[in-house]
Amino acid sequence: MTDFKQLLKDWRVIVMLVAIAVAFLAIQPNITGVSGAQVIYLSTNSFLGNLSALGSTSLSTGSIITSINGISISNAQQFYSLLNKTAQINATLVLGYKNQVFPYVYNSGTVNIFITKDTMLNSTSIQVQDVQSTNLNYGLDIIGGTQITVAPNSTKTTNSSVISDLQSILETRLNTFGISGITVNVIQTLSQGSFIMVSMPNVGESQALSLIQNQGIFYAKINNQTVFNSTNKNEGILKVCLTSSCPYGGELMPSLNNGAYQFDFGIELSSQAAQNFASATKNLSVNANGYLSAPIVLYLNGKQTSSLLIAANLKGQAEQTIQISGSAQTYQQALAQMKTLQSVFESGSLPTPIKVISIQSVSSSTGSQFISEIYILLLAAFVAISIIVFLRYMDFRVSSLILLTSIAEIFIVIGVAALIHWTLDIPSIAGIIASIGISVDDQIIITDEIIRGAAQSEYTSVKKRVKRAFFIIFVSFFSFSAIMFPLLFSSASLFTGFALTTILASLVGLLITRPAYAQIIGRIKGVV
Repeated sequence: MTDFKQLLKDWRVIVMLVAIAVAFLAIQPNITGVSGAQVIYLSTNSFLGNLSALGSTSLSTGSIITSINGISISNAQQFYSLLNKTAQINATLVLGYKNQVFPYVYNSGTVNIFITKDTMLNSTSIQVQDVQSTNLNYGLDIIGGTQITVAPNSTKTTNSSVISDLQSILETRLNTFGISGITVNVIQTLSQGSFIMVSMPNVGESQALSLIQNQGIFYAKINNQTVFNSTNKNEGILKVCLTSSCPYGGELMPSLNNGAYQFDFGIELSSQAAQNFASATKNLSVNANGYLSAPIVLYLNGKQTSSLLIAANLKGQAEQTIQISGSAQTYQQALAQMKTLQSVFESGSLPTPIKVISIQSVSSSTGSQFISEIYILLLAAFVAISIIVFLRYMDFRVSSLILLTSIAEIFIVIGVAALIHWTLDIPSIAGIIASIGISVDDQIIITDEIIRGAAQSEYTSVKKRVKRAFFIIFVSFFSFSAIMFPLLFSSASLFTGFALTTILASLVGLLITRPAYAQIIGRIKGVV
């Protein structure tokens, strides 16, 4: 017991334990079993949004709704289904919810809502998702999605700057759309050709194509006079409203109006575009309804997207802020249309048309099957390692310690991935598995130097034995990193995830788990 207490006071062991604790908090597995529907959007204009803004309830984005009228719910589908059944006019609705105040610590609350005709309480005012099991992000090869390889479709020679602009615009477009875990990588061929590979988890093929292939040429006309044009930087869009509180027009999520779901969001135009607007409207007349005689017609890629009436007070004004509106038959269609327009306007026009080289859709069931197989392979690998190490040393404590240290190392690496929001795909997980072999090899070197030792005088000191072991480990690490480091900057994203996780695992072992293991094994064998 005394040795154990002394061990817990050793700084190397403390560092490892702290790293494990931080990794655990970063990953945040749902060990508490909290289930329900987690709020991801709450309209500020809705009844619930007003209650939250006034401080009448702590229900907000991030809250987990656990019940409706005392009936427990465990996922988003149950929430919407029960909401549609119980949100009746002139009836009281009671929502039970939990707010996380610290990892694994929750406060419970309820909010009572009396439903009236003016009380918005549907998917237009509150959006939810299933409670996530961890904070980890997985790639499309695990959770499903679409991978598209594209290239410039132009007769002109495309240089590296055009490829770089394409990559940047596509990244901005997809990030604006709100897709998490996306990767946009440039692939260079041996013949000096360039391709762009885009991976989009949880995105279907048709939606992915609409985002990628959208040229993004956006312009507006008043009486056939072009007011602004995205292909001309001096007459383009400066800012796109992506939140309800933005100062140049705001964002209104799709809401049901006259049988269709309508949305609005503001954009800010350049000063030249505003002058064009003033010039195009100064000679228009005002009709009986208080609008100018001609609308402003918006076009995207040559197709009309909407026609908006212009208020009479804007006649001849250099207006830099206008509202973009649209509608669809369902909420999901309207939301997708709004996000597509926002992402295209925010990213701008592509510098050149692109062509699709290949497209691959991955089913989420394939990824789930792969994860199950990985768990089985890991279990089999750990069992095999334990048996081999036990046969080598004939000591259950040594084999168990090597196994536990390797598990701790993997856990810390996954925690780092959660902290930096690294997307774990199949190559990344393969890198983690490969790092197990490196971890075991290094620990065997340390164990041999501490326990076995040779008869020469330089091995009589335990410190010298450990020093020699770490010299071997350091040389091995830098040699291995020298091989893997160039792959981090490889044009093929397949190698990047593998290289990062293997280098990261080796670095975690070198700085955290190896020193702690050497101290623990030394005390177990009574030589430290």
